Amino acid sequence: MRFWHGGCALFGGKDPRSLREGIMNKIMLAASTLVFSGCAHTYNMPEAERSRFYSADPVVVWEAAMSSVDDIGLALVETEEEHGRIRARAGASIWDMKGHVLLVVVREVGEGRIRVDANAESFSEDEFIDFGKSGRIVRDYLEAMDRRLAG
Repeated sequence: MRFWHGGCALFGGKDPRSLREGIMNKIMLAASTLVFSGCAHTYNMPEAERSRFYSADPVVVWEAAMSSVDDIGLALVETEEEHGRIRARAGASIWDMKGHVLLVVVREVGEGRIRVDANAESFSEDEFIDFGKSGRIVRDYLEAMDRRLAG
């Protein structure tokens, strides 16, 4: 079988062999896109996409941080309020049987501002198979925080 032959083979031609090669090429392209579009953690995301600043009472922000875990359907694993840390777990999916963990740090940065940093990691040994789920967990979590602290 010829992969990446180009022309008709890429999109499937009129003869059965060309059509089969075209389908295989599309499958290879889709699989590589899925594998390399995600990441096993979110530490490589831009800081602006995984952090928020809030001007609110620290107790209110902490309660919102804890409640936002439940809002996006994660299970709270542990909290360390004195250190401003929250750890939650996302359930397993069909692609990643071991699930993901969300790590949140809440801290005062002065001038009445509270910073919330969120990162997610996959428990999978294969760091390339994440399918973007870690990033979605962080985005969903911070959107839930924004909804709770809006106004």
